[in-house]
Amino acid sequence: MPRLFSSAVVLMLAVQVVAGAELPLVVDAAQFGSAGGFGPSATEQGRTYRCARGGQTAVVRIANWWGGTPRPPRDARYVIAVDYRDTSPAPVIVEASSGLGRYFGRTELHRFGGENDGRWKTAQVPASWDLLMLPKNSTEVEIAFRAPADVPIERLTIRRAVLPDDQSRWEAESRAWVARVQSGKAASAKHAAGDQTPDIPSAWKDKPFVPYVRAYYDWIYPNSAPQKGEAGAAIYVRMARNEFEPAAFAVWAQRDLPAVEYSVSELVGPAGRLQCEVRRYTAEYALERRGNELVWMPQRLWPAYPVNVARGRSAWFYMSIRTLGEASRPGRYEGTVTIKAGGTQEHLPIVVEVLPITLLDMDQAGLRMGGCVTGLCSATEMATMREHNHNMVNLWVAGVQPGMKKAGNRVELDFYYLDDWMKLARENGIGAIVWFLGGNPNGYPHTLSLERDLYALMCGSTEAFFRKAGSPEFRGKVLPEIRGYYAQWLKDVVAHAKANNWPELIFTPFDEPAKWAYPEPRADRSYKFAIGCGPWIRDHFKDACALIHEAVPGTKVYISMHRNFHRKVHGYDGRVGEIFIPDCDIICTNAIEEDHDLGNKVRRAGKIFWQYSGVNSRRYGYGFYFGAWDSRGSLCWAYNWGARFDITEGSNWQYAWQSPFETILTPAYEEIREGWDDRRYIETARAAAKAAGRDISALLEQIRKETLENRGAGGRDLVNDFWETGRSASKMDQWRDMLARAIVELSRR
Repeated sequence: MPRLFSSAVVLMLAVQVVAGAELPLVVDAAQFGSAGGFGPSATEQGRTYRCARGGQTAVVRIANWWGGTPRPPRDARYVIAVDYRDTSPAPVIVEASSGLGRYFGRTELHRFGGENDGRWKTAQVPASWDLLMLPKNSTEVEIAFRAPADVPIERLTIRRAVLPDDQSRWEAESRAWVARVQSGKAASAKHAAGDQTPDIPSAWKDKPFVPYVRAYYDWIYPNSAPQKGEAGAAIYVRMARNEFEPAAFAVWAQRDLPAVEYSVSELVGPAGRLQCEVRRYTAEYALERRGNELVWMPQRLWPAYPVNVARGRSAWFYMSIRTLGEASRPGRYEGTVTIKAGGTQEHLPIVVEVLPITLLDMDQAGLRMGGCVTGLCSATEMATMREHNHNMVNLWVAGVQPGMKKAGNRVELDFYYLDDWMKLARENGIGAIVWFLGGNPNGYPHTLSLERDLYALMCGSTEAFFRKAGSPEFRGKVLPEIRGYYAQWLKDVVAHAKANNWPELIFTPFDEPAKWAYPEPRADRSYKFAIGCGPWIRDHFKDACALIHEAVPGTKVYISMHRNFHRKVHGYDGRVGEIFIPDCDIICTNAIEEDHDLGNKVRRAGKIFWQYSGVNSRRYGYGFYFGAWDSRGSLCWAYNWGARFDITEGSNWQYAWQSPFETILTPAYEEIREGWDDRRYIETARAAAKAAGRDISALLEQIRKETLENRGAGGRDLVNDFWETGRSASKMDQWRDMLARAIVELSRR
């Protein structure tokens, strides 16, 4: 597959980097400095090195080699070659100062070593312009190493990246370290779906492998096998002139197969060659936790790479076809997918039908979508977000906030990192930010992130805040001594945002306040001073909403309303979520099944209705199901709330991973995009009907009715299983085709 850049672009990068030090730049161990984490200088076999201490963070500060800007030139990519001795039982983590991550901390670039064989080696660690940033008030970039044991490092050598070689190497090494650290767990792992018995036509029985075709939303697992009618079938794609559309196929091995790879020919039809992009991927099977078990999942879609397939097993290959607007002429186009393995090749036909339709984009359709992030995400990721119909990012102040220091009786704010990031966000189509100023009510008063930090800065200790905010006298309200600082923080942030063209800021005091109605506190005891949920959650949220509206009039206030059931509790008798409608401008729920009229109640109050869900909702949830309630935006829990590639431990909610090259995707991310494409079809049909003076309400109501009838069992548990799934995935294709036919007909009229 063609990688991220052509050779012409690589040459351009070499010209861009003209200021700063000459490359390659060599930093010997003697120059590592005193930033910490390194042992004393030592010499062995003619090599002088310092050990990155096990269990510590060893930091090297290197003078800015790219010139006088906080970040390198746009699109510049480098490789940091690390000469080291492999003495670690687990991979060494390499990080760089990036202005991203929680509290603008360092970002992981790569992991190397971990074979503990005592040999001297050279690791090639890539770093991109958007994963490198000078810390505030510094002219030196930080490169950090973390390992469980002492690792001798002789030198670092910084050079410009060579594409596609460095990208291919990094991707292969990343998959390799994941497989290595998971190898000890693989024996007890299970398959995520049941074994399938192959249905092989006679023409394919004696061939080394059988290519077979399924819809992209029918995931292929290692123990999948061709079913009736799938072997050698055609790949069929139907799409508008300005969208991405997935296509997928699999290979089932009838003998052990080395290095299976594939290519896609040009797509040609009566209109000539289709102007489009075809992005090719290979699914990486890795372990993830499901309850108390580990299961094999097609976890990540990497840019296409050769993969070995064992006899009786399947591999999944994925494509994303992008039409290019006016350049992509409507019509039917045909081509060939060629699959090669061990000197054998087979072919699949591929047909792409481009419809005479140009869809509204998310902004034109008046729709918002964003994922919750732990810190800040890279510019490369935000460009990918735009391609996946994301035009919003959801930040949490416990991780992302302006720098704060006490200046007399004021809070002085610093926007060094946020100005840089907000500019990148705006450039990449991010139009809004939902900013959570607090966390989960189960941890109240730890929930109150911004209030906690303001108190600790201006009034006293964090512990003093927790004790006072949780006391019977003060729980349920913003403490009087920080009300003014809270208002000042809001005013200064909003004024700065407007003056510097940030995306629209939307605030919420904290998450899911409908938890006030839990009949018992349900305190999260991982927090020392937590008193948990109760009517104080309700009262505090309302108080903070009023403070926000008073401090920054015209700024929208948001709520994640995760419940709206009827309950008699704490002296209240009614629905426990809708009591917040008067306090908020955007009401976003995952509990529409508790109250089908909630969206209408919100709209009658003159407010904006959204819905949220989790990663597993995918196409059905974010698309036709949320569209059935006419919600105008969505949040996803969560975009990157998890571990780096190996997600066998802890709680992981994520559908993409940052990379020094291309964003690493998941099948779920592709389906979330398709859900919003379904919404774009709905809104385009509405606009076409309005332009033609036609009424299509009957069509939309038919689709809505069938959508609700098709709902599966998911999404009933609004804490642990809050994602909606459809019983028949193919129904979504039928509804989209109905909309496409209507758009074509209305456009003719």
